[in-house]
Amino acid sequence: MSQTPKRKASGKTTAADRTSRGLLGIAALTERVARPVLGKRGFSAGQVIGRWAEIVGSELAASTAPERVQFDRGARTNGTLHLRVESGGAAVLIQPQTPLIIERVNNFLGPGTINKVKVNQGPLPQRYVTNPIPRTKTITADALADAESEIGDMRSDSLKQALARLGARLKDRK
Repeated sequence: MSQTPKRKASGKTTAADRTSRGLLGIAALTERVARPVLGKRGFSAGQVIGRWAEIVGSELAASTAPERVQFDRGARTNGTLHLRVESGGAAVLIQPQTPLIIERVNNFLGPGTINKVKVNQGPLPQRYVTNPIPRTKTITADALADAESEIGDMRSDSLKQALARLGARLKDRK
């Protein structure tokens, strides 16, 4: 049987009482702060933004970002999902996929929550921009030896090796 932390006369728990509950996930701590802000944008659960790639799939999430959900006054059904896309070309490609987006968002939020998608063009928020890290090719022994021969003698072997790797990579780019 768990005990609730004892409160001081002021009604607040002490630091020792709070840590006695064990570790808490960051989502549990930030939900209280994020809920009012996200609620103003129409995200009552607040998880649509954080789980966008999971909801619509990584392919759609790469070029879209949810901005807000707009409902009629007092209603929480038949809403409009406002999406931001990175370019006009992406908007044209997203438009035929709106029934799929509506289906996936309704599977997440509940049936009938969304019935329209409005696509807005503009830059995606920074957290949605994905720049894949280019994979570097393995440097061949011949290219490394060639670069080392051009450097000549140096006092520091580690510096010479680093410069040789850099030189080999730069030559490989050409």
